[in-house]
Amino acid sequence: MSRSEEPRPKGPDPPPADPTPESPGAPAGTAGAEPGFSGRRRGLPGLLGRLFAPFRWIPRPSLHTKRGLFVLIILLSAAGAVVAVGGVVAIGWTETADFCGRCHTMDPELKAYAISPHRDVACAECHVEPGVAGWARAKVNGVRQLLLVLTGTFQKPIPAPDHSDLPPTSETCLRCHDVDRLIANGGPVTLVLNARYRKDETNTRDMIALVLRPAGFGGTTDIQGVHWHIASDVRYTTHDPRAQKIDWVGVQRSDGTSVQYIAAAEITDPLDVQPDIERLKKESINRRMDCIDCHNRVGHAVPTVDQAIDAAITSGHVDPSLPFIKREASNRMSVSYASVADLDAAIAGLWDFYDATYPQIATSKQVQITEAIRYLQGLALVVATPDMKVTAATYPNNLGHQSSPGCFRCHDGAHYQVVDGAVTKATIPAACTTCHTYPQIGEVESGVLIGQRPSSHDDRLWVFDHKSSVATADPASTSCGACHTRTYCENCHATAAAKVPHAEMVYNHASVIAKTGAQICAACHQPVYCAQCHTNPVLPDPFPPPSVEPSGSPRASSP
Repeated sequence: MSRSEEPRPKGPDPPPADPTPESPGAPAGTAGAEPGFSGRRRGLPGLLGRLFAPFRWIPRPSLHTKRGLFVLIILLSAAGAVVAVGGVVAIGWTETADFCGRCHTMDPELKAYAISPHRDVACAECHVEPGVAGWARAKVNGVRQLLLVLTGTFQKPIPAPDHSDLPPTSETCLRCHDVDRLIANGGPVTLVLNARYRKDETNTRDMIALVLRPAGFGGTTDIQGVHWHIASDVRYTTHDPRAQKIDWVGVQRSDGTSVQYIAAAEITDPLDVQPDIERLKKESINRRMDCIDCHNRVGHAVPTVDQAIDAAITSGHVDPSLPFIKREASNRMSVSYASVADLDAAIAGLWDFYDATYPQIATSKQVQITEAIRYLQGLALVVATPDMKVTAATYPNNLGHQSSPGCFRCHDGAHYQVVDGAVTKATIPAACTTCHTYPQIGEVESGVLIGQRPSSHDDRLWVFDHKSSVATADPASTSCGACHTRTYCENCHATAAAKVPHAEMVYNHASVIAKTGAQICAACHQPVYCAQCHTNPVLPDPFPPPSVEPSGSPRASSP
């Protein structure tokens, strides 16, 4: 009997062998398939098998061995490290200007940030409070803003942040800036010397010189000056989240005494204002004054139109020999436009002005006019963002009082001291020389006084009474010449303000103003001062909003 004919052993039949290419029963496409990747498997295991089939050449150690567990731990650790590092990098990127500027709604802030002294500081350094809670709040707020952008429901312009939405200055400003250094020995005085151009035909240049006093007067220990506000315990109330109108001010002195002032507009009964003060403290926002009450736009300050044009002329990008270039550029850039194209066309309209008014200039200075138009068109986009309805006046800058009320929110002559519950005639001090020297303005640079003032100058009426001691406006021949130059005196004596008969103002100010004009009074006084008695505006608004260009106005394009 041949071997093939040997009888089969008794028992159950053996299981069929796996199909092979030589086996006629093998399904198509499964030749040589490894376990775990068989085409016969269905459902999720089969799907995973097909997905990972191209990687079947990678060894797969058994998890039942130490080597397999070690390899699995290494792979999971590497993947976790990649995810962690990637997450940290991604989170760090979300706190930079590059990320925040991705939304077009932030374009005005991003442009101002790029020219600010804090352009190298990440956004989160000032806008996100340190710690997990602060980070979480910032991300939630970011998601809310993202939804507004995606749905197109954001405001135009974007409102400035509320004080309460920002971290405390102890966690931001004071991490880099030392208050003690700002107030020690009067602080580091700063000379401010800027060129300003008049809106006349020749664009006459004036130099403005003054010295900022960070903490007081040189050689004294009395803390005064600009940073007195944060070196002292100053509290205030306001109805405005951005503190553009201050209703009550309270100062806690170092000797334990206190003084308080109330705005004239909030007084119901001048003989008993305590109910008004309690009402303001209850119904208003209560704050302690800190850095951002004045430096509210320190990271996003937008220059005014005149400041931007003055800088352009000083740098040589705009030729001051072009007649009325300051006036014409200012008139065009101070208008609110609907689009960048409208703004560009309005500035290009300078060609029309010179063609019609100065044809010889238009011919001989074509290069200068073209360069001025090109530069001013770019400069206008730093000052304004038409798409977001932002102009230089949109976000008030409280640092100073030239482009917005700023210091005059309190030092306006209309915040009265309260003594024993009654209003007195005393107001919050508003002397110019408290924070800086009196500005000296002239066509040439003039000397500025840095040291201590004479005691005679402390008299509030000295500005009116000094004519009794000095008979000439030229200080060179008097003792005044030791500190003052001729241009200092001309700041006032060259204007009509020095000719106003102030002795007659108390009882006959209506007739005096009728003769001199209210514009002269605005050189020293604020509108709110007159509003204490007058219901209608008396003085012109020193900070008017930008005008709106009338529709259908002709425009010309640049050649």
